[in-house]
Order: sequence, then structure tokens, then C-alpha cells
Amino acid sequence: MRAQTSLEFLSLLGVLLIMLVFFSLVSYQRSMELNRAAVSAAGWRACELVSLEVNSASSVGEGYEHSFNLPMKLDGTQDYSLEISASERAVRANWSGGQCLMPVIPSDYSGAPAQGYNRVRNVGGVIVFG
Repeated sequence: MRAQTSLEFLSLLGVLLIMLVFFSLVSYQRSMELNRAAVSAAGWRACELVSLEVNSASSVGEGYEHSFNLPMKLDGTQDYSLEISASERAVRANWSGGQCLMPVIPSDYSGAPAQGYNRVRNVGGVIVFG
């Protein structure tokens, strides 16, 4: 009788261990999905902010000047790059696993947005970063 009880107990422990491993894997996968979604959302926000600043500088015209900050890393974890493509008439943000493309008003550009502090100006119709 004791051997049967011990065997049943070990079987129960085995099933519980398998369930624990399964739920841990599912939880980890969900956590990674949420992290990717947060990084993507931060990338789109940065891209949209630069697009808004460029379009504002183009629309307002000569004399426009504004400062803004971009995150050093997306969601505090992911490196990224930003560029303004005059040929595509868009701001492009790239990060591992994604990218964003936001339209801008056609103009001439000098410099490029960077992580951290940025200043954008309209100098004689040229949008200047720096």
C-alpha cells in the first residue's frame, strides 16, 4: 500500500512539473510578444515625432525653430536608426525586427535627427537638424 501511494505521489509531482514547464514557456513567449509590441510602438512614435517636426518646419516656413527629444533606445532596450529620405519623401526608422515609414512634406534637408536632443529649424526653406 505504501509503495502504491509513493508511486501515485511521484506521478502527481511529474504531472505538476510538466504543467509548470508548459505554463512557464507560454508565459515567456507572451512576454516576448509584448516586448516586441512595445518596441514597435516606440519606433512608430519616434518616426511620427520626426515626421511631425519636419512637416511643421516646412509648413510654418522661414524662422521656424523647435527642440525635441528622441529616446536613446526604443522602449529602453532596442537600438534604432532614423533617416529622412528625400527620394521617398519620408522619415524612416529602422530597428531589429521592424521599420516605420512616415510621409513628410517635400523639402531640402541638412543634417539628420539623432537619438537624444534635437533642434529643427527652417532656414531659407531648408530644414536643418542640429
